[in-house]
Amino acid sequence: PPKPKPPSPPRHSLDRASEIRQFLSPVEKQCHLKNEKAALQQLLPAYLGYTISLVTGNPLPLLVGAASLMGKDPMQEENANVHGFRGMGG
Repeated sequence: PPKPKPPSPPRHSLDRASEIRQFLSPVEKQCHLKNEKAALQQLLPAYLGYTISLVTGNPLPLLVGAASLMGKDPMQEENANVHGFRGMGG
């Protein structure tokens, strides 16, 4: 009986997960930088209020700074999109 031929290697060795990872890495890097910038802008009023409260002894600036932390995270939707793209890649 004739021997069966071994399976031939794929014509293109494409790995979808690595292709998506390679494609999205600059997007994720940019998103990470934007997250850090947004976090700094969100925390700055709190730190400023804390410092003014320590210097003046008045708790009102601390409360105003803390109120700024209660706002919605401006990067939440963009982060969800980037993670969604990563999940679609497999």
